[in-house]
Amino acid sequence: MRVFNTISLTALALGVQNFATGSDAQIAIPRIEQMPNSPEPYHMRDWQQVARDFDTLAFDFDRQGEHLPIISWDTGGGIGNPKVFAIPTFIGWNHEGYEAITCLGAVNAATVAGIDKSDQNGMDWVALCANYFNDHEGIQLYLNNDNSDTGGSFWYEIFPNILFYRIVSAYPDTPKMAEQFIAVADQWHAASVAMGGCAEPWTLPNYDITAYNFTTGELVNNGLWTEGGSAAGIAWLQYMAYTQTQNKKYLNAAKWGMEYLDQATKNPYYEILFPHSTYLAARMNAELGTHYDVTKLINWSLEGNNRRKWGDTVGKWGTMDFSAVTSSLDGRNEGSYAFAMNTFNKANSLVPMVRYDERYARAIGKWILNAANSLRLFYANGLPADQQTDYEWAAQYDPNSTLAYEGMRPVQTHIGRLSDDYKTVHGQITEGSYQQTIFTDKQYQRFETTEVDGQQRLEHIWKVDLAGATSHTITMMAEVSEGAEFAISWATDPNGPYQPFIRYNSATPAVQYKQLLTDTNALYLKLENTSDDKTTVARFGIDDLWILSKSDKSPYATGDAKESGWAKTNFGLYSSAFTGLLGGIVQTTNVEKTLQLDCLATDYFGAPAYPTYLYYNPHDSAKIVELDVGKQPTDLYDACSNAFLKKEVQGMAKIELLADSARLLVLVPSGATLRTNQRGQTEANGILIDYN
Repeated sequence: MRVFNTISLTALALGVQNFATGSDAQIAIPRIEQMPNSPEPYHMRDWQQVARDFDTLAFDFDRQGEHLPIISWDTGGGIGNPKVFAIPTFIGWNHEGYEAITCLGAVNAATVAGIDKSDQNGMDWVALCANYFNDHEGIQLYLNNDNSDTGGSFWYEIFPNILFYRIVSAYPDTPKMAEQFIAVADQWHAASVAMGGCAEPWTLPNYDITAYNFTTGELVNNGLWTEGGSAAGIAWLQYMAYTQTQNKKYLNAAKWGMEYLDQATKNPYYEILFPHSTYLAARMNAELGTHYDVTKLINWSLEGNNRRKWGDTVGKWGTMDFSAVTSSLDGRNEGSYAFAMNTFNKANSLVPMVRYDERYARAIGKWILNAANSLRLFYANGLPADQQTDYEWAAQYDPNSTLAYEGMRPVQTHIGRLSDDYKTVHGQITEGSYQQTIFTDKQYQRFETTEVDGQQRLEHIWKVDLAGATSHTITMMAEVSEGAEFAISWATDPNGPYQPFIRYNSATPAVQYKQLLTDTNALYLKLENTSDDKTTVARFGIDDLWILSKSDKSPYATGDAKESGWAKTNFGLYSSAFTGLLGGIVQTTNVEKTLQLDCLATDYFGAPAYPTYLYYNPHDSAKIVELDVGKQPTDLYDACSNAFLKKEVQGMAKIELLADSARLLVLVPSGATLRTNQRGQTEANGILIDYN
């Protein structure tokens, strides 16, 4: 039975509920409340075994088969260093080179899953990671490619350094890395200062830019997007540096980033950095006594109320519960696009956060139950063969289903683009071409009328190749000159007949959607000048155009690589590499759907701690969970209820979980000396066991 505490009217107005777990109120997160307590159908993979199987496949130089082996040596990489190991971005990658995010991510995640990458079959993969460091003058950072510069995009330039820090946390004595650790901290501190950060007088940086160029010292704003969420990534790096050095300048920079986000009124989530703020806010609040709004940051990590609509899925895709997966959300759902890599890394932050603020134990326990159940669908054994793009390859070369698809769609889709087959009957193209310009925001292919028999005319016909589906949605972004009007009509034959479709004038919204029902394999679109005034030159600019074709197969495992020509498959190695994050966190228990979550597995550079596990019971009745505490006498402390549940237990212990409730168990050696520190936090033998 769910027990509600008394809730203030203000909390209700904000959509906040408080649940009781033991004696401590739990904070409900609205987006998570929309997810099922008990997802169906349910199948929990052995994520640790999946991680181990991936590691075996990915790091095997002798594996034979199509697109195999995956790994290779890049002897010219690492910016002047002897060699780096190269794991491509996708299986069947059509390009040379690698991304450090994939390579560093594979070492980080394997380590979290319990694999010692510093001594694996005689190879020290950790030491090799140091060769990804870009030691060119003015950079001194880990970057995503060996030929990378800075100033392009914050997340690509911050995230490799976060991965490096995660690795250092597990292998602090690796040669070169101590110096690189300080260099990275100094560089991002310098960038924070360049963005306006100052300790006296206290001034916050302006993170609302696209990137920072370390070579030129330029603050980069490309005019297309900004990445205010970089504040979270930089703050995370700076606080980790502070924990290891006690250098106050790093602490100042961490506070700049967190205060910036705490004061923000608009959600700055962009790609992968922002969710780091949830963990960091809870940890800094617990360790320093700050008061950052953790609830707001969790909500912003999940809700999709940001420019790019990054948030988490809720409900069913097809007949399957598919909640808690990080996605580019579409309010109509049919256009949503979910990603494995981002979800693995969100779990990396949300689970250890609970150790520092147990009020979110129930919410995060419920979230990861849904996430871990949903993520299985990204693998070849998770869906029927006709609901994924590359089942045949996986069946032959990845029998253990260790490789994740890059993405998941609510239904099978195909993005149709304009082909090179076009015809200009009247008028002229004055700027750009379809292939070169309109894939970039605000880069137009421009058309202009020409005089024909005393009238300004434009007639241009495009061809679009369609996938085998019956429902197609055209999205078009365009602009027209003042006073002009244009019509777009469609036909299944270039000679017509054409049917009216979309009209544009100077007052029309730039973006228009239109659904089309046809089972043809090709579509022809005709652009014509329909202005009342046929004596004035009229101009039309197309910013982008694509057609989303849909079938009834739902959900559908896919990716961008095949359709974009990047690779022969959609198995994203940059996604699969992070499986070990879940492998180190998630274990099953004797109770189906009640998981044991290791809150220390991704608590990088954390203070000494006793084993700490989060349990959530999604059922509508109480359950007894068993856990093996080992041979030494152990006391079981529940941080949610601020009380010891059992003392001096050995071997298999049994703990009761009430319906729809959570416990945060700390395994404390029996006989430990307890004390309360100055902030009211509980310690056992000098080690914190309860931050609140």
